[in-house]
Amino acid sequence: MFLSPRLQKVADLVPDCHTLADIGTDHGYIPLYLIRQSRVKHAIAADINAGPLDKARRLIEHNKLSHCIETRLGNGLSVLLPGEADVIVIAGMGGVLISRILMQGVEAASKAYALILQPMTGQPELRRWLIQNGYGITDEELAKEGHRIYEIIVAVPNERTPEYEKDIFCDIGWKLIEKKHPLLKEWVESKIMGLKEILSRLENGKTEEAAARVEELKEKRRQYEEVYHCLIK
Repeated sequence: MFLSPRLQKVADLVPDCHTLADIGTDHGYIPLYLIRQSRVKHAIAADINAGPLDKARRLIEHNKLSHCIETRLGNGLSVLLPGEADVIVIAGMGGVLISRILMQGVEAASKAYALILQPMTGQPELRRWLIQNGYGITDEELAKEGHRIYEIIVAVPNERTPEYEKDIFCDIGWKLIEKKHPLLKEWVESKIMGLKEILSRLENGKTEEAAARVEELKEKRRQYEEVYHCLIK
């Protein structure tokens, strides 16, 4: 079964387990792939929208896997009982929304062995929320599709990863720096370019608020450039 590079990286980070829950499953590709790879024994494919869930159900039935993949319609982690899923995947949503889902479903989230999270936006905010709420970030990955690079985070309840208590490592995941991820240099370059573009628009601002924002972004650019120079050594 073919997965896109983004979904393949998400699937690769799922540890072998008994029960996987894929929240916001869309077409159910990740549960299908992992069941067919014999890496999970049972899967729960959940979505808040009936349309995508119906498509997932039909695909599961077509593959004759209804006996080991069940579909559930519902909001976030409300579809799970605490301890029901060993691993929870939440992919393709904004980081702030993922944080809200985890907060509202704290009983199910905190009983999982691992969370595999793929935020489309708000990655620093998600990392900060995880650290502030007792989750350790034990691994990270990047996946490239076209010109876009996606970030994937592995979080574990009741762990502590002190490196992430520094703001710069919530912006640029410490685990990506630690492993010198092959896509990280390109990713950091794009972030530096983005900061330069924002600064060029803000530097003519005359208010104290604009000046403070410029200084804040210059410091962030300096930190990004420091990481970048470490990567090219």
